[in-house]
Amino acid sequence: MAGQRLLLLVGFLLPGVLLSEAAKILTISTLGGSHYLLLNRVSQILQEHGHNVTMLPQIFISDFQKGREKKSYQVIRWFLPEDNQKRITKHFNSYIETALDGRNLLHLPHKRGETQIHAILS
Repeated sequence: MAGQRLLLLVGFLLPGVLLSEAAKILTISTLGGSHYLLLNRVSQILQEHGHNVTMLPQIFISDFQKGREKKSYQVIRWFLPEDNQKRITKHFNSYIETALDGRNLLHLPHKRGETQIHAILS
């Protein structure tokens, strides 16, 4: 009976002792590019130090290093609801239009020898 109690006590306390320094960490990457690269590296470092790391990138962020390296942490991709994605796209397009002062970067006519960037800035 005492052996069973000791075994139960060890079984109850051992996981707490072994995992006392580890944590479950969720990293969320809502922006692409450098933000994704930074959180990717942070997630790798945390995983190397014994933490249970899960990354939650939005689905419109392309994983441009896909296939190049094996992730040491779990990645769960998620989609925004369609109405939210449309709203974000609308705001982004509005921002770009305002930033370009109504000019369209891809369809700007430009003079011979002048790059599109020169045409935008003129």
